[in-house]
Amino acid sequence: MFTNVRLLIAALAVLALNAPLLAHHSVPVNYDSSRQITIEGKLTEIRWINPHSRFQIAVTKDDGSTEEWLAEMGAHNTMVRAGFRTELFAIGDSITIIGSPARRDTNGILLQWAILEDGTELSPSGRERE
Repeated sequence: MFTNVRLLIAALAVLALNAPLLAHHSVPVNYDSSRQITIEGKLTEIRWINPHSRFQIAVTKDDGSTEEWLAEMGAHNTMVRAGFRTELFAIGDSITIIGSPARRDTNGILLQWAILEDGTELSPSGRERE
């Protein structure tokens, strides 16, 4: 009986510790990698966090109104290794984002390339744009 209780406690501990891994989403479920879109706007929020850093971008529409977009990318350390140094980005900076559109959120994009005001192009994958 005592052994069964230990096994049950061990099994529950393993499940509890792995819950965050089970909750993590996959790119194909959330983004349409068969399509590529481009958005241009001003940075309104910059979050260098794990597991996904992100930019909030105010995009001006054709009618002059603005809408907020969320550009998701890799973890902070991954982005730094790819050249995304925090000092390159500031609230109010103009930025162009190229990437895969979100499947559920009409104003979401998975960042594949960022083009800064000075023309610098950065990619989390290190690939050059075609």
